[in-house]
Amino acid sequence: MVDTLRQQPWTPPPPGLCEDGAGRDKPGPIYDLAAVQTVVKSGGVYLATQKCSTDVEKMDWDGDDVAQLIGALVPQDYRNSSWCCTSRGQVIDADAYGIWYDTIDSCRGNARQHKKYYVKFGFRPNDTRLMMFVISCHLSTSYH
Repeated sequence: MVDTLRQQPWTPPPPGLCEDGAGRDKPGPIYDLAAVQTVVKSGGVYLATQKCSTDVEKMDWDGDDVAQLIGALVPQDYRNSSWCCTSRGQVIDADAYGIWYDTIDSCRGNARQHKKYYVKFGFRPNDTRLMMFVISCHLSTSYH
């Protein structure tokens, strides 16, 4: 169950979150990265927003490529956590990471030779399917 992935207890989202279109910051990381990576290896990912699907398609990637990127993350790649909305209006609490990534060898890269990617993902609370919702995956606009 999703609660076994959490490092932070689940709390209800703020009211009206999806209506105003703004995310809300949360303390994090929310999820245990090693446990998340185990789930991704066996279950794959769901691109949960239209923008995410479009961005992944622009990179000529698919869900497996996103899963490989998530598999290459380390805790030091963590950037922030927030409440997010899917294209279907579901509210997900998500962790965001940034990683220099080698798309040829599907592994961690470095700042001199590779581009930096941003990925944000989460899970629905009490969902026994352990479906990962990817809210965002694209080239990073920040190279810090």
